[in-house]
Amino acid sequence: MTITNWQYGHHDRKTEVAATIDGFRLWFRVPESTKLSGNVEPFLAAALIPAMLKGERIDIDPEYAVSEELLSNLNQLQEIYHCWNPSLKIIEINATERTAMSLNEGVAAFFSGGVDSSYTFLKHLDEISHIIYISGFDFPCVDGTFAMVVERNRLFIQKFNKTFINVETNFYEFGYSYNISRNLTQGSCLGSVALLLGFSRVYIPSSYSYDQLFPLGSHPLTDHLWSNGKIDIVHDGCEATRTEKLHRLAANSAILSNLSVCLNEAACNCGHCQKCLRTMISLRLLNVTTEAFPSFPSLKEIRGKRIDGQIEATFLKENIKLADQTNHLEIKKALEASLKRYERESLFKHVDKVILNGKGRELFRIYFKKQESPPRIDFKNETF
Repeated sequence: MTITNWQYGHHDRKTEVAATIDGFRLWFRVPESTKLSGNVEPFLAAALIPAMLKGERIDIDPEYAVSEELLSNLNQLQEIYHCWNPSLKIIEINATERTAMSLNEGVAAFFSGGVDSSYTFLKHLDEISHIIYISGFDFPCVDGTFAMVVERNRLFIQKFNKTFINVETNFYEFGYSYNISRNLTQGSCLGSVALLLGFSRVYIPSSYSYDQLFPLGSHPLTDHLWSNGKIDIVHDGCEATRTEKLHRLAANSAILSNLSVCLNEAACNCGHCQKCLRTMISLRLLNVTTEAFPSFPSLKEIRGKRIDGQIEATFLKENIKLADQTNHLEIKKALEASLKRYERESLFKHVDKVILNGKGRELFRIYFKKQESPPRIDFKNETF
């Protein structure tokens, strides 16, 4: 796999850095006032997982050097990723080495407006000087949609006298061009942007507490390994569960009003996707109201919501525990019904894998003539 055609340019009051990875032109754009890395390291970070998936060596033109520490870190990162998913093969990186240099002063944190990033923002409010918002990772970077979202978050961040940096990118299309799950590429995307901006310290908000951890693209074991030696990348927030984070955020009306968690919409919370539902349920159990979400769903909708994997099951169990603690027994029963259905489906998958060697799944598809897209590559094999 090659990284070629590195380009640096200016247009429409933005600076664009781009390179071609395996035939795909990946780009990042930021306001002209923000200094950017003048090397190929962000694109090496982006290329790592696709190259491991294809089992191909990464070749970088000698003109574009890479720091010795980043190369060493990526070797260790590959060992971890390969242990988590053996289909990701350990590959060679052919690059000229250089000494890393500092770029931007200050401390930055990634921010999406969700629960995790809002918690990290509030936790390190006195230390953080810059907020990084990425347009084009969770959703395709569509100008009309993101203009409103970016402006809303910019105005929110300005209330706290912090510098807001909007990074536009086509990383969403890049990852899905290899059919790779966002759960797997999250760390490499954030690592790419951290290398692109070069702040001395960057906080990556955690999604899970220490007792909930499992293989994932962004993880306390791996996030710091995207560093080139001049950037301290910190995976932050593992000391708290999602419901505990919401409990802390509940005291700040500005943060609550800005919460954005939706899987379906970039500009608003739909109120029906898994992330919206779990957040709305937590807020109801905490007796917290906010105009950021539509009306609370019915118990029937909560009970009937299908849980599609370990991630959602983790948060479902959090809400069951919180419902029990706050004596919301009807909500607890509805959540437990959803969890039991997930556990039955998980048991069938396990039996099918161990005893039927996957034939049960095949027969199910044939009988119901169910057409499915190929599952995206991830660290686990839970798809059915």
